Amino acid sequence: MALLKFLLVAIGIYYLLKFLFRALFPVIVKKTFDKMQQNQNQQQYQQKPEGEVTVEKNTTNKDKHNTKDVGDYVDFEEVDD
Repeated sequence: MALLKFLLVAIGIYYLLKFLFRALFPVIVKKTFDKMQQNQNQQQYQQKPEGEVTVEKNTTNKDKHNTKDVGDYVDFEEVDD
């Protein structure tokens, strides 16, 4: 009896999720595409006019090289036999 009750509940949950997925998935996809289109339109209007040049520096990922811990410089000389 418990197995039959479990199977009925499991099948009910399956069909409920299937119905909800079919009902909500198109709405979620439409909202996502609308948001992507809005972002694309904003980027298009923010572009600079043709011929204008700007230089933007990215200083957030500036790597500082520590030259003290690089090692010793060894000068090699050729040896003639």
